[in-house]
Amino acid sequence: MNYKEEIKAIAFDFDGTLINFEYKSTELTKEALRRLCGSRYKICVVSGRPCFLTLKAFEAQFPGLELDYVFGCNGSEVMDVKKNETKILYPLSAEEVQLIGRIIDAPYLIKGIYEGETFLVNRIPESEQIIDWMNARWLTPVLYDFSKNDRIRSKVLVLNNKEDREREDAYLKSLDLGSFNAFYSSPYCFEIAPKGISKAISCRYLAQELDCDLSQILTFGDNDNDMDMLRITTGVIMGNAREELRNEIPLHTGKVDEGGIYDFLSENCLI
Repeated sequence: MNYKEEIKAIAFDFDGTLINFEYKSTELTKEALRRLCGSRYKICVVSGRPCFLTLKAFEAQFPGLELDYVFGCNGSEVMDVKKNETKILYPLSAEEVQLIGRIIDAPYLIKGIYEGETFLVNRIPESEQIIDWMNARWLTPVLYDFSKNDRIRSKVLVLNNKEDREREDAYLKSLDLGSFNAFYSSPYCFEIAPKGISKAISCRYLAQELDCDLSQILTFGDNDNDMDMLRITTGVIMGNAREELRNEIPLHTGKVDEGGIYDFLSENCLI
């Protein structure tokens, strides 16, 4: 493929792709985005965070740069940044959120729902890891009774300490979550969303908006929740992805901390 001529849009996962899990970006990544934003390509971020938090996080890391689209909550939300318009495409019903609250009841896990910059939780976190995760997203935890939820929501998050991952894996696998999409989006965060939601939905929406083929959308990602997006587009997997994920995607680049984004774009004459 002649990337320079055929690509119409470039979409990036955020955590683990544009920034590392210490919430930092490299100077090479910043330079790549400085060259891309305002170019002929539509530039997008596709994140598990809701749209407004994704945009806020992007602006904090890359001040002065303007995106075209933000896709949040793994495809269930879309924001046209220049029009400042956001749509919720695929919500969980109020009853589904109540059901998830009943299903997941392990005392060492924290359940959370985004509500603006308030993060509705079943208990206030004490773990430094989880507090850092919330602080990096400008979230303020507030106690919430899931059984009284009366609104649609984009998703429910389940937060864990990194050292609890093995125990959490075994517990979550024992639950009946088959009517939902359920996956890890970071080492600390397990997400439960409407069935069928994935970042691939964002790419299909974008292809329709731009009247282009999915192969004309270049995407970058590193985690399980990026795989559907990478498979249906011209997908590039980061070097910091797990080996089993890297084996599934033919196009590779370096790690987030080693300028992988910059290297691929530069080598293929996109910047």
